[in-house]
Amino acid sequence: MSFISFLTCGLFFLNTVGCGAQDGGALFHAVPPGKTPSSTYKFYLIDDFNAGFGKTKLGTEWKTSQTNGSALKLFSEREDGVKFGGSLAVEYDLAAQENAAVFTPLNGMDASQAQFLVFLLRRKDLETFPGKIAIGLVDSTGRSITIRINRNLKKSWKGPNSDWAEVAIPKNSFRGLDFNQLERFEITLTSQAKPIRGKLVIDEIGFFGPDELVFRSDQDNLIGFPSKRVAQAKRDALLRAQEDQEFLRQIARDSWLYFENLVDRQTHLVVDHVRVGETPGVGSYISPTNLALYWIANVAAFDLSLISKEKAVRNIELSFESFEKLHHWGSGFYYNYYHTRSFRVTRKYVSVVDNGWLAAGLVILRQAFPEHFGKKATELLKALHFAEFYDPLNGQLKLGFDTEKDVFSPYHYGLLVTEARIASYIAIGKGDLGKEHWAKIYRTLPVEWTWQKQIPKGKDVTLFGEPVFEGYYTYLDKKFVPSWGGSLFEFLSPTLLVAEQELAPKSLGKNNTVATDLHIAHARGRKYAVWGMSPCATRNGRHWTYREYGIPEMGTKGYPDRGVVTPYAAFLALATRPEAAIQNLRTMLSKYPEIYGEYGFYDSVDASKGLVNPQYLVLDQGMSFLAIANYLKQGGIRKRFHSDPIGKAVEALLKEEVFDI
Repeated sequence: MSFISFLTCGLFFLNTVGCGAQDGGALFHAVPPGKTPSSTYKFYLIDDFNAGFGKTKLGTEWKTSQTNGSALKLFSEREDGVKFGGSLAVEYDLAAQENAAVFTPLNGMDASQAQFLVFLLRRKDLETFPGKIAIGLVDSTGRSITIRINRNLKKSWKGPNSDWAEVAIPKNSFRGLDFNQLERFEITLTSQAKPIRGKLVIDEIGFFGPDELVFRSDQDNLIGFPSKRVAQAKRDALLRAQEDQEFLRQIARDSWLYFENLVDRQTHLVVDHVRVGETPGVGSYISPTNLALYWIANVAAFDLSLISKEKAVRNIELSFESFEKLHHWGSGFYYNYYHTRSFRVTRKYVSVVDNGWLAAGLVILRQAFPEHFGKKATELLKALHFAEFYDPLNGQLKLGFDTEKDVFSPYHYGLLVTEARIASYIAIGKGDLGKEHWAKIYRTLPVEWTWQKQIPKGKDVTLFGEPVFEGYYTYLDKKFVPSWGGSLFEFLSPTLLVAEQELAPKSLGKNNTVATDLHIAHARGRKYAVWGMSPCATRNGRHWTYREYGIPEMGTKGYPDRGVVTPYAAFLALATRPEAAIQNLRTMLSKYPEIYGEYGFYDSVDASKGLVNPQYLVLDQGMSFLAIANYLKQGGIRKRFHSDPIGKAVEALLKEEVFDI
């Protein structure tokens, strides 16, 4: 490709500077002995080639471009610039006055807080290179700038070891590029009057800047960010709050700050998660579920008088403008994840349950603010035709569609007591599927499936003209219909929208309450101070891990109980055991001083070790916030759902059934 600007202000090795740029110094000397740049948080690497050159650190591939009179070959070199891993060897054969390039896509890489573009070149290759070397960057607008390496500075070369030279090009040499969204990195080799042939070895390509470079580059896209890890004053105020409603109102005010501040200032899309404290981070991507929760949270914030109607509508409108730019699959289904700034699809999988939550969000919007979103929400709902995922062989919904493999998932949402029932509610409520689909979903797995946690007992009945086995499990002398993993999330998350407690007192409503009671009893039996196990994020050194947790005996497969408790599970229980849920939250505050931050409760605590994960997930913040709003406003969000034709159609599914528990 051609670059619109070719600059010759020079290459900067270590103490060599030019173009008025700040001195780079020996940047790779910031890497501690025995470590690599990828473990040093001043670096944001494109590639260190320690795993070969098949994939970069960004998941992209290295490619070459050349004219007819030139050729490049790439292969792995065992030698490494920091004596660990490997490097990239570029074998070149160029005719006179020709050029060739090695390049890789950057997929919207955000290096906005970087100070230098850095990499290492093997000294002996560079000293004998007879042509010109240039480094190019391209941003998302297509603007490109190339910097030519000045070989006359070779006497200043110093590197992390004597065999390598460090290159540090100041960021301001690329002035005019949008470093928030970089799309391409390129190395161009050019011959002069004579053909050239040889090898150039390169390593550790990336950016260098302040501590936590990746985080700082992501953070500057957001409207705001928590300033401290523990909000001691807020926690103290909550501990003093005697009245339950004021206790929950304060938590709601704090939790709402996520939706006010952790939003991209340009695209107005809420980010998936953030980490606070010594290892900060931003998950700059969004799912259909996240988007729906953001919309509904704005409705709830209006209900709670935290924002005006005008502000709620404007927030939703701004996010809607970006939402309508997202690429979708099929008739109108959305992919699992998109980058919040570039809109790039980051996971090319279409999830039925995520699109079910998206549809539910559209239902709430057209009921809350019909004059603003009624027409558009209705159009989008019609495009979400869930029959595309229906399997007539068993009457169930497939999990999703993998667009990279071009295949539907071979698995199904086969159990009623999971969060996926929200998709079935929507599909039947819209008329995409008939009521018989509801009857085809297992209450318990068939008794012949002996691998499940226990063989269910129960009886055969007829529901909507279909045979149904109303089975149950038993735990701690209580009968219940199990979920897949035994987490409260599976039992209770649909109650944020669907009035199961009121409309299904002999089936799902009763089961939800029993499940809550069992979680309380289980924690008491294990001598945990608090209760509520569900999928959540936990600390893993400087990083985090999202895992599924539950009570194994309450699931057909059963998620593990590792003593990890998440506050959002307690908030969900406001629909079933509100007094116990509030007391549980109060105990969390008093027992674990680090559980509360500026934006409310953090995502999890290890109840046995007292280890808090200082992280917020929009999914969990959204569920907590909506649960509070429903509790304080007498089910306001649920009432909006049931005011819609889709919600009204759902009611027939809930009133007829009786669980055998």
